[in-house]
Parts: sequence; C-alpha cells; structure tokens
Amino acid sequence: MRVMCSDWYGMIEKYCIILANAMKHRIQFMVLLCIVLCIFHACNQDLTQVPVLSGEPVKICELPDLDSLNGPDLKRQHVVDHGFIRAGDGSWQLWACMRGTAVGRLLYGWQGKSLTEAGWLPHGVVARADASWDEVTVPEEKIQAPYFIRQDSAWLCFYNSNGFRVMRSDDGINYRRFHFRDGTNLVFDKAGRDVMIMEDEGLYYAYSTISTVSRDNWRSGFIVVRTSKNILDWSDYTIVSQGGIGGNGPVSAESPFVLKKGGMYYLFRSSSWTGKCYVYASDDPYNFGVNNDSKLITMLPVKAPELIQLDGQWYISDIADFTGIRIYRLEWILKR
Repeated sequence: MRVMCSDWYGMIEKYCIILANAMKHRIQFMVLLCIVLCIFHACNQDLTQVPVLSGEPVKICELPDLDSLNGPDLKRQHVVDHGFIRAGDGSWQLWACMRGTAVGRLLYGWQGKSLTEAGWLPHGVVARADASWDEVTVPEEKIQAPYFIRQDSAWLCFYNSNGFRVMRSDDGINYRRFHFRDGTNLVFDKAGRDVMIMEDEGLYYAYSTISTVSRDNWRSGFIVVRTSKNILDWSDYTIVSQGGIGGNGPVSAESPFVLKKGGMYYLFRSSSWTGKCYVYASDDPYNFGVNNDSKLITMLPVKAPELIQLDGQWYISDIADFTGIRIYRLEWILKR
C-alpha cells in the first residue's frame, strides 16, 4: 500500500509555509513543497499495512450440548463458520454453523455484553434448514455460514442452503425468513458457500467459496465475487483468488473475508488443508492473485475468521479446535 499520511503532509506543509514566509517568495515555496512531498512519497511507497495478532485470545463461547440433536460422535460435532452483529439493545449476537449433529448442519446462537469478555450466554438453536423455503433437508439438513449486516432500520442475516439466502430482523436478535424476491428468500443461486458481503462506496461485494469436481475427478477451490448496487440485482461472478501457497483443492480457499483499509483491500482466505489463514492486499477488489502469491502479505494461525472493528480497534475471531470461538485483538503494522 502507498502510505499517504495526512498528518505528515500537514506538518510538512506547515514548515514549508514558515520557510516560504521567511523567504518571501511563493514560487520557491511551491517548488520546495513539491520536492519534499516527492521525497516523502518515494521513501514510503513500499510500506504495507500488515495485520498481526496481539496478546492472548479470549474464548467467548463453548461447544454446546444439543441434547436430542447431538450427533453420534461428539468428537466430530464442531463449531465452524460464524457471524457477529450488534443488536438494537447493544448486545452482541453470534451465530455459528454446527456440523456433525444428528440432523446435519444447523445454526446455533450466543449473546454477549462485551465483544472481548468470556462467558457468552447460549441462545440455543436459532435456525434449521426449511424444506418449505426450498432449503436443503435431504439426505440431511444443511444450513451454514451466517453473515450479518445492518441496513437502514433492519438487520439482515445471509446464509447458504441451496443458494445464497436471507433472513430479516427488526431488533437484531430475532430473525425470520421473508419474501425477498419472487416469493422466496433467495438472493442468488449458484453462490457456492461461505458468502460474506462488503459495502464500498455504494456497491456491495459478495465474496464466496466455490468447490468443483471435474470429469476426471480433479477437485478445486477458489473465491469469487459478485457485485450489486441494491442487494437485489447481482452481476456475474469473477474469480478473485485461487491456488498459490494455500493450495488448489476443494477446501483450499474457504471462509473469505474482505475489508477495505487505507485505500487497499485485504482478503483473509482460509485453508483447511493447512489450517492457516492467508492474507492478501490489493488495490483491486476483483484481484487478489490467481495461481500466484504476489499479493500475499502474511499468514495467520487462525481458522475461518471474521473481522470486527469496534471503536477504532480491530478484532479477529478463530474457531481453533472447533470447540468454541475465541477473539484476538488485531493490530496493523507498517512493513516493507
């Protein structure tokens, strides 16, 4: 990222003005200002903001007991992809997909007063796949990867089950399916999985994971993006990340999370092959590197993270050993 720091520019300009007043010559001031700014830009153009974990994580929730919905092997009953939202009453809401249950995949919820304090209270099962909405219930239920946004006076929860779907809430706590388009809650089909939405300058970017199997049984995974101005009409997809050090298999490009910071876009891409999260930085939200790692800036020892900015501080989640979710503080450092 090219660092264009307004504080530095303001300070440089201040002293240039002082110097120019002493010199009593406007042209000399402008020339000197241009020279100083060019030198400052050249010295910093190779600096990049890199995210790093800070301190010890806090485990905010534990693997719940589902009673009659517990799967046959509790060691394979996992907390996986998840999403956070702050509700209207100020509480934090956390939904996560649980796999390996007696019925397949379902969504479970917790509530916390503070993002960084342990002991969030369980809500219980908050959503299951519903065949009446054309969601996947056979051979087992499949609903996964909740992602929340606040839009006007409503809260929206997006998720995957036979396409990319949405629920709505008036308080940020209680969600219901609704007729989003043509009598369904389908946002768009052929979405893949693990969809997240980033809004930037009035345009919505939906990033998701696609896993494919070819005729000769080769399997691959990659991340795509679709865009929309209204969350209703979406573009065709563009592949934004594939291959590289994270691998090419079906679980090599999972749980994408994209954020914009300082004029650059950062993709956090998880790989179940390696158990790591790969972070890419790009000035183009449509390109984080396809079959190359030229935009790779770091690797983090977290699985399927979500990122949250609260009061100027960044936080990152981690499903770790699949028995709950923990939170780290995330710092950004300048690095060549």
